[in-house]
Order: sequence, then structure tokens, then C-alpha cells
Amino acid sequence: MSILLGVIVLFAILSAVVAVVQAMAITRLAPASEQIGSFFPLGWWKFSKLDAKAGPQAAGPLAIYKRAVIAFLIFLVLGLVLSGWSANRPAPAESTTAFIQSNPEIPARRVAAMPGAPSLES
Repeated sequence: MSILLGVIVLFAILSAVVAVVQAMAITRLAPASEQIGSFFPLGWWKFSKLDAKAGPQAAGPLAIYKRAVIAFLIFLVLGLVLSGWSANRPAPAESTTAFIQSNPEIPARRVAAMPGAPSLES
């Protein structure tokens, strides 16, 4: 499960890097008078405004940017769902204490009492 979560995180990071690289390409290709750099901190959902301001020469990087942002958000949501599911999974049926009790060759050790824990001994 953790390997799958790691792969999802890797793809999310790669798609975020692709989005940042394409955002820089869009700002280089856009006309200087448009000041398109101010759209990127809050402009993840303003694709139509970016398309209008960037011009036709930035159409290719803008399409890649759109796909990379959407892929990043999908991988982010998928990773959150998968990590929540794996954190709330029920414990395995056989616990460690049941395994130790069923194997007589494993010597039983007495565990020291934790400070503040109630003692059952008299």
C-alpha cells in the first residue's frame, strides 16, 4: 500500500513540476504588455483568461499547463483518499500477542510497568 501511495505522490510531484515549467514558458511567450505573471498564484482555474491574454504563440504550453494542473489535482485527491483509507484499515485478525502465546518456543517476557499506568498487582 505504501508503494502505491509513493508512486501517486511521485506522479503528483512530477505533474506539479511540469505545470511550473509550462507556466514559466507561458510567461516567456506571452506579450510583455499583458502582465500574465499575476495570474499564476491564483490563476489555476482561470484558464480562459490565461488563454485570452497569452496569445496564440503560447497555445501549446498552455494546453500542457492545463493538463498538468488537472493531473496534479487528481493525483492529490487520489493520494489523500488512499492515505485516509490505509490509515483507517482494520488491524490484522491475528495480533502479536496471540502469535507469541501460540508458539511455546518463544520465551514470554514480562513488560515493565509504564509510569502512571494502574497496577493490577497487590
